[in-house]
Amino acid sequence: MPWFAFVFVAATALNSAGVLPAALVQTLLAADTLLLAAAMAALGLSTHLSAVRQAGWRPLLLAGLLFIWLIGGGAMLNRAALLLN
Repeated sequence: MPWFAFVFVAATALNSAGVLPAALVQTLLAADTLLLAAAMAALGLSTHLSAVRQAGWRPLLLAGLLFIWLIGGGAMLNRAALLLN
C-alpha cells in the first residue's frame, strides 16, 4: 500500500471531523488546484507527438471511449444525486 494513501485517509478524516478551520481548508483547496494543474501540465509537456503516432489509433480510441464513459457516468451520478435530494 503506498504511503500517500494513509495521508489521504488521514486528511479526509480530519476534514470530515470538522476540526480544520475553514480558512485552512480553502487555502489547501487552492494549493491542491494549483498542484494538480502543474502535474497535468507536466504530463502534457512530457508527451511527444511521435510517441502518440507510434502507439497508433487504438489507444486514442480507448481514451476517447473512456472519456465518454466518464462524462456520461458522472452526469448520471449527478442526476441521481439530484433526484435523491
